[in-house]
This record gives sequence, C-alpha cells and structure tokens, in this order.
Amino acid sequence: MKILVAGCGSIGKRHLKNAGQVAEAAVFDTDPQVLFECEREHGIQTFGDLKTALEWKPDGVVIATPTNLHIPIALDCIEVGADVLIEKPISHSNDGVESFLKLAESLKRKIFVACNMRFHPAINTIRKNLHFIGKPLFARAHYGNYLPEMRPNVNYRKLYAASRLQGGGVILDGIHELDYLVWLFGAIQEVLCRADKLSDLEIDTEDYAGILLRHQSGVASEIHLDYLRPFKLRGCEIVGDQGILLWRSEGKNPEKCSVRLYKRHTAKWERLFYSEGLDINKPYEILMQHFIGGIQGRDVPILTGREAAEELAVALKALEFFSSTKR
Repeated sequence: MKILVAGCGSIGKRHLKNAGQVAEAAVFDTDPQVLFECEREHGIQTFGDLKTALEWKPDGVVIATPTNLHIPIALDCIEVGADVLIEKPISHSNDGVESFLKLAESLKRKIFVACNMRFHPAINTIRKNLHFIGKPLFARAHYGNYLPEMRPNVNYRKLYAASRLQGGGVILDGIHELDYLVWLFGAIQEVLCRADKLSDLEIDTEDYAGILLRHQSGVASEIHLDYLRPFKLRGCEIVGDQGILLWRSEGKNPEKCSVRLYKRHTAKWERLFYSEGLDINKPYEILMQHFIGGIQGRDVPILTGREAAEELAVALKALEFFSSTKR
C-alpha cells in the first residue's frame, strides 16, 4: 500500500507520520525546505511537483493543502486511479464540488474527508450513551482557540485560516462541530448565523460565529466558534427528555477531557469518561487506519465526499451572514 501526502504543513506532517506506520509513504510539497525537512526526519521519498508524485502510483492520497487547493489536486489524483482523503472541509466553495464527485463516481474512486473528531473518545462516548437521555431535544456545541497561538513559531497571518481566499475563517475551519452534530442528529434543514470579526487580528475572515441549526429529526442545535479564546476549550451539552450528556475538553497537549451523564430518574451525575492528558494523535491514527481500510474496500466510518459536500453547503450558508455584513 502506497500513501502520498500532498502538503506537509502541521497537519500534513501528522498524516505523514501516521501513514508511514501502516503503509509506504511519500510526500509532495512545493516548498523545497519542507521537503528537505521531511526527508531528513522521516527518510522518505519526496516530490516537488504533483505530476511526478502521481507517477509514483499511490493507492491513496491525503490532501492537506490550503482549502482552496483541495479540489484541483483531488481531481488530478482520481484521474490517475488514486482514492483520496481530503482534509476538512472538502473545499472553500461549492464551485466544482459536484462535478468532482460525479467524476469520482464514474471512475469508481473513493472520496473521504478527514473530520477526525469522529474518532475523539468524547464523541464516541456520547454516541454510545446517547440513548440514556431519551429523546434528544437540543444540543450546544462550542470550540474556541486563540489563532496566533494555534501554530507555535508560525506567523498566524500566513496561516490559511487567516485568509478568505485560501478558505480560512472560523466557520470552515471549525466544521468539526457541524460534522459531529450531523453525525449524531441527522441532516440540517434550517440555518441561521451571527458571524463577525470582533478582534484586531490581521485577518480578512470572521473570528466569531454563533450558528443556529434545525435538524430534520427535529433536534435544535447551536454552535459557538471563535479564534479569540486565550485558552483552548471545546465541548458539547446535549439535553434530552430523560437526561443530559455533558462533554468538556480543556487545553491542547495535554488535553483534559471529561464526559458526564445526568439521568433524570436517578437525579445523579455519572462520569463516563475522564482523562488528564489525551493522546491527541490517536484520532488521526484511527482515521488513517480507516482510510487504508476504505481503499481496501471495507465499510469505514469516515465522512464521505457526498456527506462533506452537504455539510459544506450548510457552512457556506452560515458564512453568508458574515459576508452580507461586509458589503
């Protein structure tokens, strides 16, 4: 099995390390210094242009470039017979996504999108225990982190997250929350949003968003996202007619995480999961293992291209509320 990683920034390096544990791995990047560092650190084959990289004939390609390059690179990959795992979100706009997916279907190529929070122990704990709260009524999900501190030793102004042209902004970057809510409660039928740039950060994207969603199942959900929080926090509260599920994660490397359950009939809280220091790489390892399984033809719980396109449409609908305030 041969896996090519396209784009070797922070997340690309993580995918490269994990790919190398389960397959023969190589990397493509246009930055010679990045390639030098990857070759020195991992002792792997490197490529400075995509055409030459695809002549290596990878079975699968992990696309970890800025978001605006996802679809163009993925098109080249499927045309030479590779399956792809695209970092979230699938793209920065709807343009070209449908035609790409149709071509992939006609070529019988598998398209997956990397929403690794599906493999986070808190999300899995919630899924396994959701029935204890009875009928879900509403959920409140949140994620916040301070953009200038998200990538140590990297100027935040140069991150794709800071650039609208490259598909940045907290709504698209924070699509994990939308994905796991859809995974838990089903498709979205209504979207409202308040998105804004509240800070003095030198970015041309929104740094704050409050999104209101109505699922087709009837569940109401809310998502809070920001690039402003000086200490990383993430979590979710789900309220049902028979109880509450409450997840809270604090910090990153180490990440302190807990999931608790309140049962109405006992009027007591129960701890379902707790860790003082999660292995933050583990969800990515599981994701890579599933990608290999998907290439081999197994059914895997990774977000598909079709599902990712539907979630992108919801995120872009929310993003319209920010764009409209800037006209």
